[in-house]
Amino acid sequence: MESVEVIASFGKNGVFPRVIKLGERAYKILKVNLIHTIKEGAVRIYFFSVSDGTNAWKLGFNTESLRWWVEDYASAS
Repeated sequence: MESVEVIASFGKNGVFPRVIKLGERAYKILKVNLIHTIKEGAVRIYFFSVSDGTNAWKLGFNTESLRWWVEDYASAS
């Protein structure tokens, strides 16, 4: 799992990733395709399937550590 920096919005409808930074590149998230959660003991883990129009990522977010990571990645090119 690759750590990633994420700019996210938190609001009354939940949390949504808006920009992800991998290395020196930043990608603006255009679509959140799916959100689901699991529990690992007492910790809730969120998974976001997102895309920027060319690339798609499955991002994980740990609600205890507040850590983001890339779970999976696909590119159209």
